[in-house]
Amino acid sequence: MVPLAEAWRSGADTWAADQRKDFGNDLKDPQLLIASESSNTLKSDSGPADWKPTNHASWCVYAKDYTHIKSVWRLTTTTSFPSRARTARRVVQPPGWLDQMSNLSRA
Repeated sequence: MVPLAEAWRSGADTWAADQRKDFGNDLKDPQLLIASESSNTLKSDSGPADWKPTNHASWCVYAKDYTHIKSVWRLTTTTSFPSRARTARRVVQPPGWLDQMSNLSRA
């Protein structure tokens, strides 16, 4: 969900080795997902600001889950993430998730 390189750029670089290992192996939150090799290659280390699932109906769920992981692990977001997430929000609009994401971008 949140690529290791993106986690590193958004705060994991300050973590102890055990915390980085816990993040990479987290099965509690929607962190590890099965993806095709081509999909994983296209996504690379991008987040919702630069990549979206090909299925438009999944955009909102992806952005919500990504935001949840960033929040749980106290990772920052880019300034472009809120505006791009609003695009995903037009597809589906679960209550409250955009507020949670906006709080992260101020971290």
